[in-house]
Amino acid sequence: MDKGIVESFQINGQVGRIQPIGSGHINDTYTVTIKGSADPSYILQRINHTIFPNIEKLCENIHRATNHLELNGNGQYQVMKLVCTKDEKHWHQSNDGNYWRLFTHIPDSHSFDLAPSNDFAIEAGNAYGWFVGTLSNLNNPPLFEVIPGFHNLGLRINQLQLTANENKVDRAKICKNELGFYLSRCNEMLAFDDLIGTSEIPLRVTHNDTKINNILFNSKGKAISVIDLDTVMPGAVHYDFGDAIRTIAAKAIEDETRLELVGLNIELYKAFATGFLDKIGSSLTQKELIYLPSAPRIMAYIMGIRFLADYLRGDTYYKIKHSAHNIQRAQNQMALIIDMEKKSNEMNL
Repeated sequence: MDKGIVESFQINGQVGRIQPIGSGHINDTYTVTIKGSADPSYILQRINHTIFPNIEKLCENIHRATNHLELNGNGQYQVMKLVCTKDEKHWHQSNDGNYWRLFTHIPDSHSFDLAPSNDFAIEAGNAYGWFVGTLSNLNNPPLFEVIPGFHNLGLRINQLQLTANENKVDRAKICKNELGFYLSRCNEMLAFDDLIGTSEIPLRVTHNDTKINNILFNSKGKAISVIDLDTVMPGAVHYDFGDAIRTIAAKAIEDETRLELVGLNIELYKAFATGFLDKIGSSLTQKELIYLPSAPRIMAYIMGIRFLADYLRGDTYYKIKHSAHNIQRAQNQMALIIDMEKKSNEMNL
């Protein structure tokens, strides 16, 4: 790793170690330790500019959101701030054409891919409820839509059908069962999608990638920060609630191939919902509250068709470890959806 990239930012001290961390699908992430220090001081990321082509607007969204959280969040959670470059920008373009950004590092912080206990789920619910609630009045002007139609069901279903029909890499025959599963449920899902942006389900500022590993916890198990704001933009509250449950209350990670292990942990679901609603519940509309229990299934559906479409187009979006990775992820989400369908009565809030 070229230390000159880090040195293009306004850092305090000389660069010591740069080490890769994380398990994200999109960007490459590193810790940066300053000489003479034992602990990291910064987080360096290479931005995937194929996924996020408008680097300026992407970083502007993050800068606006983090400033708003810091000013209006009542100090409840720490905010990972962007570090400016020496020419006062929030990103740096290296000689090879890649884009980089640097964040302040939050000490005594840990992340998890699954919730270790109900208490962690409650903490996660509090953190994401605080996040959406605090950003509820950040709307003048609206944040930039960094990925148009990111959770747009109609768009995602059309993309799936188009990639299946095009069959560019000759995989459609392999996944007939998966295609049939997702397409058989599209009408139910679209009924919810039609309400988004109305007075019943208004657009809010949402995180849009609310996995538990996007919350940092301290050594006492308390949530201390919400991170990874690449997709912060206008959305429905159900995107954040649903995707959080899809990962936080899942019995297995989304890469699990032993489908008998995949399902929803109802106790973790209830714990997260309690924490989330404690922070934001009073500000939600009646229709938003009615659809919250369906949101995890909707988000698993969206993620499943995204994984399946990426498999059909030849794995051009998500990082994969082998050629069947994306279809296995799609199958994983199918198993999760089936389990949530069985537990729909237990999921009522």
